[in-house]
Amino acid sequence: METFFSNAFKISILLNPFAVLSTFIALTGKMSVRKKKNIMLRTGFAAFIAGCVVLFSGSMLLTLMGVDLDLFKVGGGVVLMICSITLVWGREKQSESADPGDLSIAVVPLAVPMAVGPGTAAGLIIIGSEGVTCPWSYILNTGALLAGILVLAAVLALGVWSNKLLSRTTVSVITRLTGLFLSALAAKMILEGIRNYLGLVRG
Repeated sequence: METFFSNAFKISILLNPFAVLSTFIALTGKMSVRKKKNIMLRTGFAAFIAGCVVLFSGSMLLTLMGVDLDLFKVGGGVVLMICSITLVWGREKQSESADPGDLSIAVVPLAVPMAVGPGTAAGLIIIGSEGVTCPWSYILNTGALLAGILVLAAVLALGVWSNKLLSRTTVSVITRLTGLFLSALAAKMILEGIRNYLGLVRG
């Protein structure tokens, strides 16, 4: 169960919930509370489906491409580090609120690539490739992903009533903290990949 909670925490961070929240708030500003709730649920469902595809087919894709897991850790860690730096430094976007009747934003850009982007995909592939020895492992990984999706949905729920609950400054601060956690995961991935690939023995 320790692995389950560890993976659930990692996935919750990898999904960038507060970065998704900031985009959610920007795109749904003119929508009714009912439509915001609809988009929140659709985003969670779409992110879960995308996450399952990456989590359970990633190892097979690596094998087909002939890419070593340790090399993927280094490459994925670099991508994740870039994503984390972007979150920490922030990006000023001149984006307008979405069409009040447009619900497709739940899939693009909220679920993909905001929640399940390149860095998240790299982390999910690694989680899905490690420690999978029996069917129970797949159940635990699915549960960990579902837990991460529930965290994402809970954070997006704040966006439904964002005008009353959160200020843009609060969202910005939390987004940068999320970036710091992502940078730590990225550094761990890179260092582990280099160490294992070079055959170094842990000291």
